[in-house]
Amino acid sequence: MAKKDEIIQKLRTMLPEDAVCADKTNKAGVSFAVQVGLARLRDAASAMNEAGFFLESITALDFKDTQELVYHFNCYEPVSRIAVRVLCGHDQVPSTLSDIFASAMWQEREVRDFFGIRFADSPDMRPLLLPEDADYHPLKKTFGVTHAYLKREEIYG
Repeated sequence: MAKKDEIIQKLRTMLPEDAVCADKTNKAGVSFAVQVGLARLRDAASAMNEAGFFLESITALDFKDTQELVYHFNCYEPVSRIAVRVLCGHDQVPSTLSDIFASAMWQEREVRDFFGIRFADSPDMRPLLLPEDADYHPLKKTFGVTHAYLKREEIYG
């Protein structure tokens, strides 16, 4: 059985039924999107690691009512990119994945710089790209003037 199929089966057993969605067209660049609660993030990441996936990227989306972390995992198998989406309130602090994927530390620092999301138990939360004394996060919608600061529901329905 392919790595992708194994991990999808495992994720479906540990998550609610509608949490794993296939994208057969691969239009979004992922073959599966997975919605994980903040409490299950580390479980999902550990499962990905055990299945031979690597952490490709971490980014975030800023909404008026919440933030969403997006983790992209991949393996060396055709059409295997998986997006793991995690809703994270503005006042919540997700756990670091740097002990599971070493590359997560750098990516978490970048997310902290641009979105202001801190990661619990991270070994290094120093600014990566911004000045040490920066008190702003350029990819938050509250930075500068914006007219498109909407709730997640208003965008995705």
